[in-house]
Amino acid sequence: MMTGGAATLALAATGVSRTAGAAVPLTVQDILDRMKLHVGRPWFEGGVDRIIEGAADTEVRGIATTMMATMDALKDAVKANTNFVITHESTYWSHHDTLTYIRDNPLYKLKRDYILDHNMVSFHFHDHWHARLPVDGINWGMQMQMGWTKYMDPGNQRIYNLPTTTLIELAREFHAKLNDRTLRVVGDPKLPVRRVYESWGYCDSFPGVEFLDSDVDVLVIGEAQDWDLVAYAQDLVSSGKKKGLILLGHMRSEMWGMKYCAEWLRGFVTEVPVRYIPIIEPYWNLYDPTFEINTKI
Repeated sequence: MMTGGAATLALAATGVSRTAGAAVPLTVQDILDRMKLHVGRPWFEGGVDRIIEGAADTEVRGIATTMMATMDALKDAVKANTNFVITHESTYWSHHDTLTYIRDNPLYKLKRDYILDHNMVSFHFHDHWHARLPVDGINWGMQMQMGWTKYMDPGNQRIYNLPTTTLIELAREFHAKLNDRTLRVVGDPKLPVRRVYESWGYCDSFPGVEFLDSDVDVLVIGEAQDWDLVAYAQDLVSSGKKKGLILLGHMRSEMWGMKYCAEWLRGFVTEVPVRYIPIIEPYWNLYDPTFEINTKI
C-alpha cells in the first residue's frame, strides 16, 4: 500500500490531481510538485526559481505563464481569471528579485498589494526552464515561433543551419515573426547568412565573443552592453570579418518560450485553465510610435 506522500507523487506524475473527488482544492504546491517531475532533470536548489509573492497553499483557479510579471501582465492575468502567475523573469525588477533597496518604494508596494489583493502567486521559473531536457524550454518555444525546429544543429541546440539568406532578410524575418519593432543589427545588410548562433536573452561579452568567433555567420541575442559585445562585433566587421550581430531585445528574444511553457503545463495540469500572457512591447520607434501600456489598475 502506498503512503500518503507516495500516492500524491504517483498521482502528480500522471497529471491526475489528488483532488479527483473535488474534496481538496488544487494548490500552487500541487502544481509545483508536478513541474518538478516533468522538467526532465532533477530539481536543484539555489538560483532564482521560487515563489516571489503569495503562498504555496493558495488555491489555484487558473495559471498564467508570461515572460515577465509586469503590471500589464498581472492585470491581464486577473482579466483571464487566473491567479498563479509563472514568470520567466523577475517580478520586482532585478534578476534575483532583491528587495533590499525597494521596500519603501511606492511602486513596489503598489505591485505587491495588487498581487496579494487578487489572491495571486508569482513564481519565478527561470533556471529550471532553461535547464529543461531534452531542449531548453525557452529555446524550444523560440524555435517553434520562428519555424526553425528542423534546422537545429544535432551537435549544438543553439546553432541553426538555415536555408541561405542575407543578414537583412534574417532581420526582417525576426521583425515579422516576433513582432519586433526595435531590433538592431551590426554588419553588412547583404552578408550571406546560413549558420546562426542564438543566445536568447542577455549575452555577456564572454561567451559572446567565442560565439561570434566560431564557425557561424551571425549571432542573434536579446541584449548586450553597447561597449563590450556590440563594440567587439563592430570591430570584428571593421577588421574584414564576414559576421553579423542581431539584438532583438531581451523580452522579444525569449517570450515565446513562455508560450510553449503554457503548452507544456497543459500536458499534466488539466483541472484548471492555463493561459499564455504576452508581454506588451515597451519600446516604440519614430516610424511606429505605438504606445500600448495599460494604465488602468
